[in-house]
Amino acid sequence: MNRPEFRLKQNLLLLCVVLFLVDPLQAAEWGTLTGQFVYTGKASEPVKLDISRDQEICGQFSDQVVDQSLVIGKNGGVRNIFIYLRESKLDDSQIHSSYQDLPSSITVQNKGCIFQPHVAGLWVNKQQLLAVNEDLCAHGFQVKAYRNSSLNQLLPPGEKMTHRFEYGEKLPLRMSCSIHPWQEGWLVALNHPYFATSDETGTFSIRNLPVGDWEFQVWHETAGYLAARDDWSRGRAKLKITSGMNDLGVIKLAPPLFAGK
Repeated sequence: MNRPEFRLKQNLLLLCVVLFLVDPLQAAEWGTLTGQFVYTGKASEPVKLDISRDQEICGQFSDQVVDQSLVIGKNGGVRNIFIYLRESKLDDSQIHSSYQDLPSSITVQNKGCIFQPHVAGLWVNKQQLLAVNEDLCAHGFQVKAYRNSSLNQLLPPGEKMTHRFEYGEKLPLRMSCSIHPWQEGWLVALNHPYFATSDETGTFSIRNLPVGDWEFQVWHETAGYLAARDDWSRGRAKLKITSGMNDLGVIKLAPPLFAGK
């Protein structure tokens, strides 16, 4: 082998090594998506719901048995808005290793004759649902699913049940109680862990997303698809996630958005 051919092979080998090293580095870039949903109208006091069953037990919690379909915080933050990645077929390299530390189950309690929490989310590949009855009366735990089998399980006082979903769902699932008609909650069950719900300040955070162009779904139980911005048709936000922080800032929500699905 002459010297030019030897140098060419050396350079090609070096190039292969560089490409081998660069690709994993690019795949290891992650970004966090944050924002805050703020209501522009005047918040009203929560409406108390009619306790029509088991009044001797549930009546003790009348202060918390209220309409939670639109919860506005002190500073206008809108609680319980779901935002999640619409992509359902992520490979393992696109899920950050920190999500392997998630708990194996997500707990929803019947406590005080309401669901606590009112909204919840789980990653179906890793997590199962744990429903617990902390009350002194029975509850009929129901989940209306689309791709999975729906649930309708009687939970006596102190009892619990577990359920593992087989498939991710494209929309949040309604939780209800077959015994107490005022009970309602919502569950998002996805094929990946990239979801969040806004807290009492309206703030949300989805950590360690893979960089790139992605589409997110924004959903609220009263508004349905939440078109919070002009370019969010049917509540679908097309966003470019870059390495580091990706802050959407304050997202203002006018009262007509919550006029009903």
